[in-house]
Amino acid sequence: MTADQTVTGTARPLCQLLHGEGQFAVDALDGLLDTPPFKRTAPPCGSERHARTYDRLRALGEWVGGANALHRDPARLLAALEWSATVDPPLFLAGTVQYAVCVAAMTELGRPGPYLDPLIDEVDRHETFGSIMITEVGRGNSHLATRTEARFHPATREFTLRTPDPAAAKFMSHVAGTGRAHMAIVYARLLHGGQECGVFPFAVRIRDGDLITDGIRITELPETTSVPLNYALVTFDNTRVRYDGWLRDDASIAPDGEFTDPLGDPDRRLVRSLSVSSNASTGAAAALTAAARAAVVIGIRHSQHRLTMGRLRTDLPVLNYRTQQEALYGVLAEVYACSFLVARVKAEYVRRRSARADLSEAHRPVWAPWASVSREQALTKVAATRILQHAAGVCRERAGAQGLLTVNRLLEYEGLAQVYQAAAGDNLLIRLDAGKQLVEDLTHTVPAPATVGDLVSPSGALALALLRERGLLTELRGRVDTVPISERNSFETWNPLLPDLVTLADAHQQRLLLEAFAKAVADAESSDTGQEPHLPGLHALHTLYALKSLEQTLSWHLECGSLTASDAVRVHRERDRALDAVHPHLAVLLDGFALPDARLGAPMAEHDVVAALFASGEPAP
Repeated sequence: MTADQTVTGTARPLCQLLHGEGQFAVDALDGLLDTPPFKRTAPPCGSERHARTYDRLRALGEWVGGANALHRDPARLLAALEWSATVDPPLFLAGTVQYAVCVAAMTELGRPGPYLDPLIDEVDRHETFGSIMITEVGRGNSHLATRTEARFHPATREFTLRTPDPAAAKFMSHVAGTGRAHMAIVYARLLHGGQECGVFPFAVRIRDGDLITDGIRITELPETTSVPLNYALVTFDNTRVRYDGWLRDDASIAPDGEFTDPLGDPDRRLVRSLSVSSNASTGAAAALTAAARAAVVIGIRHSQHRLTMGRLRTDLPVLNYRTQQEALYGVLAEVYACSFLVARVKAEYVRRRSARADLSEAHRPVWAPWASVSREQALTKVAATRILQHAAGVCRERAGAQGLLTVNRLLEYEGLAQVYQAAAGDNLLIRLDAGKQLVEDLTHTVPAPATVGDLVSPSGALALALLRERGLLTELRGRVDTVPISERNSFETWNPLLPDLVTLADAHQQRLLLEAFAKAVADAESSDTGQEPHLPGLHALHTLYALKSLEQTLSWHLECGSLTASDAVRVHRERDRALDAVHPHLAVLLDGFALPDARLGAPMAEHDVVAALFASGEPAP
């Protein structure tokens, strides 16, 4: 697509499957590309880049009617995050924290008051920019053992925040000096009358331009080129916070000093205090998948236009080479699968957003709280991160030196995936917690496939994925059952099982991706729109994805006897045929992503890449 094109009729059903109605909200933001903050260039990192990021965030906020408007419309919030990640990854990260974390925490967990209400208004108008302070620099898993203290003072009914030692400094909060006002949602242990009352968030004014709030020390961190922002270390020394800066949810401290919390449990309080991570997880999954779509379009378009001069045949587009097809069509299939899964998770998120989370059955976190807030949302964020990193990395490698230019976006998308290995929840810890939950939750079952059928069909690959997940789960539960009940919560019991927990979580995640692709294909086949020309390409890509997924797990099936060596040879052969089947349908499959050239902004994706590259540079003096 070019900036003035619409999706072709053939691709429109694919666009609907991939994006739903949310695509209209994404497209509506393209008008921002003609505004001064989005036309201004900046270096890859440093203060000038940070200034542009916050100018763009303010422009985005004004365009959508304020931060509170996005919070009230979760579908539009997700659309804004998807668009931001495609156009400018640092803008996406700053926007996620502003909209999905800070506004959500203050409005959902806070209670009205003379301190909090004006702060919400300032963040809504982008007069103040938000950050989150939860991770502490000195220890891993610090979310489960927060050491920053918030001490309540009955005489003034205020709190004071204190960092007990440098190892408890808050890490990677973007509050270093930009000449702007910054606030943060600070997570701290509530201390009252010698009692530990659990971990709560506090809304704290950090700085107004160069004026830093009393009791706060900010140490600017060295620059990074992976999603550059004004990151810092932050410590507190009896920093005062008003009572209504305590985002207390339904907890309270009465005038007589009595503390009450209806949840009555520190783990449930932690999960509830971090419930806004549901917004961050779903937003990240949607946005990283959008970035992956952009990476694949950039990579494939470049390969379509890049002529090669090899001696076997000259003036041949590099995409005609089998090695290029194998790499790029494979990631195209992965991105389609992830898009279908994310579309389902987004729809469920929007549907349930208005309902308060039921924590009565929440799993107690072991390594991190994210899977306890929402296992499926957290695992989808993990999948989106992995697929973006793979897609952007493959497209960068296959583009040669062109892929190394930041103007072509691939490095920035790869950096976004690197950041989200830890942001919105560490991916390894999410997989560990999710795997342990699957083992211990006896209400969780994996359906047994009635039959495998044709093993080189998508239905056969899904049946084999179910068989593998069921086998991994049964084996792990059997190993845990042999341990005496008194030892089942010990490090010695679980440590040998950790690699297998990760494998189980990954198998569960892969099965969900296969099911999402199969459901999307079924929906396309049952549609009465009459737009059938897109189906052959969708079927071909579905088959390729299913067979590539099966290839990755062949060793397990060969070891367990569910497949033979001759079956494995057949899988490889049919996967090669699937590549051939995808090739004729490439145009409609890319068009389904609905990405106009202006939003991509990558010279290497243009038809005349030489002219576009010259236009993107500046003549030397």
